[in-house]
Amino acid sequence: MKLFLFLVVGSVSVAFTSSQSTTIEPILLNNIFGTPPTPTPGFGPSTKGLEDIIVSSTEGISTLVDKEGRSCQCVPYYLCDSNNVGVDVNNPNITGFGELDVRFGEDNEITCQESVEICCTIPADPEKPKPKPDPTKLKGCGYRNPKGLGVTFNGAHTQFGEFPWVVALMDSKNLSYIGVGVLINPEVVMTGAHVIYKYPPGTIKIRAGEWDTQTEKEIFGYEERAVKETYIHSNFNHKNLQNDIALLRLERPLELTEHINVICMPEQNEVFDSHKNCIANGWGKDVFGLKGRYAVILKKVEVDMVPHSRCSALLKKTRLGANFKLHNSFVCAGGEEGKDTCQGDGGAPLVCPTGNDRYKLTGLVAWGIGCGEKNVPAAYTNVPMYRDWVDKKLEDWGLLVTSYIKEIN
Repeated sequence: MKLFLFLVVGSVSVAFTSSQSTTIEPILLNNIFGTPPTPTPGFGPSTKGLEDIIVSSTEGISTLVDKEGRSCQCVPYYLCDSNNVGVDVNNPNITGFGELDVRFGEDNEITCQESVEICCTIPADPEKPKPKPDPTKLKGCGYRNPKGLGVTFNGAHTQFGEFPWVVALMDSKNLSYIGVGVLINPEVVMTGAHVIYKYPPGTIKIRAGEWDTQTEKEIFGYEERAVKETYIHSNFNHKNLQNDIALLRLERPLELTEHINVICMPEQNEVFDSHKNCIANGWGKDVFGLKGRYAVILKKVEVDMVPHSRCSALLKKTRLGANFKLHNSFVCAGGEEGKDTCQGDGGAPLVCPTGNDRYKLTGLVAWGIGCGEKNVPAAYTNVPMYRDWVDKKLEDWGLLVTSYIKEIN
């Protein structure tokens, strides 16, 4: 059963640099970032959701009438063929897997309640296929599935399985959502230290292969693992978010498949200042503050990198003021109006393309001034700065670093 309840994660402060360092305390922080909203439960099928674009999950089987006057029933998309006739999912010769172009909410089209359902004239056996780990099908780290897996969803924020390295982080006590992480090894997730530093060991779960948080009817299911150890950078500062990076070691490794895979790591101090069309993912808000809505389906934000010096100059023009100096543990991206990572995306990966649908990890969502404001880039943890730090810890854990450098064409 899926259950995500969004919580506000910690407080964030930003440091000024002048002759004497000054830190913005929480009261002033609220003036800059806005007052954090009251946590509102409701990111599961049994409660009222925070997102009003997609309605609640289908209860039972819904019988509808299509535009031809034929009765049909809402079932998961992989149980229908291209003619919207139910098929035997266990027969690979006739299953609808990979054949459909699903459209949401179009005129004169039957719209089922769930994002992954369509209306079939003959309901089929509800058993769905299971992914089988097959090393021969894996294309190495950082491979994006540009068309998703199994079906193309027009209108969804992302395609199912498009970004297989993105994982959701949850409080293991109540399965509430606390942020986003990125898989760098079958046994290790990276995230922002500010997302998890208040959580004692053994209180965090990760969910890999997640997509639409209001249904479990995707073609392949998600995998969950408990976090048995957290490793936070020793110089992490929760007041100004400098050195905002942490590693989570899982209780046991994930089995890599087409929809659960690792990202490629950058070289030590690799520079991405000139990269364009980089992508950040998450289930966070579309607008900061009380008016924003959390995403139901994993979203993507495409942004260009901003050189460090230019970013620092632009941020000085905001409420941070002329004395602000951007720390070297941050990189920047964005600044285009209406395109930004927002509340709830903390720790989410920022990845940049390296060609052939492959990406490298460039940053982790850290902080910003507002959300999606023109000429105001967002700040991300400078992941290349910590490559050696990551390598050393994986070696201490007895794990291979080759997981995030092996590229197979």
